Amino acid sequence: MDTELSSLTYSTLLFGIMRLLIAIYAFFLVGIKQKKTDAFLYQKFIRYFIFFLGMWQLTRAVYYLYPETELLPRIMLLGLISVPLTTLTYFCFCFSYAFPKKTKLLLYFWWLALIPAITIFIILVPEYNHYFIEYTGEIIYVPYRELVPVYKPYFYVHTIFSYSLAFVGLLCLLTKLRAPATRRKFCGYTIIATVLFILSNMNRIFFSSNEALWFVPLLDITILTMFFWVVYADETQLIINKGQEKLMQSLMFPIFFLNKDKKIIYANQLATKICPNIYKNGKITGSKAHILENFSPYQMGSHMLQDKLPAHKTDFLFQSNKDGTLYYAHQQSIAPKEQKQKYQQGEMFLLITVSAMKNFFSALEDKAFRDPLCGCFNRHYLEVKHAKFFQNTEAPANILPLSFIMCDIDGLKKVNDGFGHEVGDEYLILCHDTMKSTIRQDDWIFRLGGDEFLIMLPNTPKTVAQTIVATIEEKMQQVQRKYPTSISIGVSTAETYPVDYVQCIHQADDAMYKKKQARKAGLLNKSPRSPSTEKSHRL
Repeated sequence: MDTELSSLTYSTLLFGIMRLLIAIYAFFLVGIKQKKTDAFLYQKFIRYFIFFLGMWQLTRAVYYLYPETELLPRIMLLGLISVPLTTLTYFCFCFSYAFPKKTKLLLYFWWLALIPAITIFIILVPEYNHYFIEYTGEIIYVPYRELVPVYKPYFYVHTIFSYSLAFVGLLCLLTKLRAPATRRKFCGYTIIATVLFILSNMNRIFFSSNEALWFVPLLDITILTMFFWVVYADETQLIINKGQEKLMQSLMFPIFFLNKDKKIIYANQLATKICPNIYKNGKITGSKAHILENFSPYQMGSHMLQDKLPAHKTDFLFQSNKDGTLYYAHQQSIAPKEQKQKYQQGEMFLLITVSAMKNFFSALEDKAFRDPLCGCFNRHYLEVKHAKFFQNTEAPANILPLSFIMCDIDGLKKVNDGFGHEVGDEYLILCHDTMKSTIRQDDWIFRLGGDEFLIMLPNTPKTVAQTIVATIEEKMQQVQRKYPTSISIGVSTAETYPVDYVQCIHQADDAMYKKKQARKAGLLNKSPRSPSTEKSHRL
């Protein structure tokens, strides 16, 4: 070439501008990513990958756009810092995406950071540059300005490290492709981007002549676009960010995910069964309007069934046009945390049968009002349900007189100490079952504390209640024959309304306490005791 040719040719300038635009594009993608929420670790690593790839493009742009030639070797070396960092973050992305439940294993790969650290040290300290790359001083100007390198031993270490990580990452993706419940389209595009990434680097270093260098930027921009699209821009990733598909399919209620335009992008199998019109030719299609075609409004105007339900209202009642089933419907916007509405990603829409909700709350209420050990009512049920009931000015039919029986199991601590708490629990259950077998089906029994029980007998005079107490004491003597225990029982009766149930319980408790004191004083017959307290004994 003519020796008078300028060091910065037109083609070199154009090539540098192209690299600069690619770098800006990469940083733009990273900037967009900042407005999104990382639901998985692999999304963070792909952000770092794009950033370091952008840094490489930026240093290459500076290399081609800088007019003087003295600093070109230094600029070229500085650009190589981003190469091992790019491949390292790429490997971490592939591993965390292919094995999401084993991401903690990445902590054991910390030694992989040694090569990037050594590379950075060798490049930043000029005295050690000769272990990596040296430049002959010869410059080629056709078609672009390029230095002629001399590769040193560490260059091959650096290169083997980078390509090894790239190939291992590719193997991770191929493993993910064969795993069950994998979104194969997403994984397939990622594999294609990986192959392009490897070919781009191999072409640049080993196979490319200067005449073919224009092909490298095209590969780079394709890689950046594809990685960003499959990880962030693909709207089907909305469901991945909010829950694994396997979990969605296992839900016992229909759930839909919509994009910003109210188009359905995901529905589980139960949703397609209830709304068959959204599933055509093996694909989910339609919008929210197609979902609502399967229902009629319940206690609301027909204008509610539009493509866009009122934004201020999130809960509705719908009735199935097919079988009349009543559904509770809930809609909720999906957007990154602490972001404005303009960054809304989509919407979740779910349906739950009202009968299922009733059964759920009924079971929840029953659990809150039942003693977990004996299965009888607890003190909370007495206070919540009966406090208002007893204050009625008119007595319900067949409830007065209302008798209260307070029972206290004496000596439970000795059972727990002598036989263990497991036997103590079994003994309490047996005492409860004995008392329950003595009373009527419509009578109430409560466990108020550790060893205290309350029995309420509607339409039961005090004389009848005392007869029931005698029967309980007789049965309990048989139960207590094997244990050093006894039972103290007190009775009170309410004859008129309103019933002061607190006072009645207090009176029954006083009567029970007097019996307990009389037994301790030897004025009452003591229950038979077991001569043995072996811990090996069981009911």
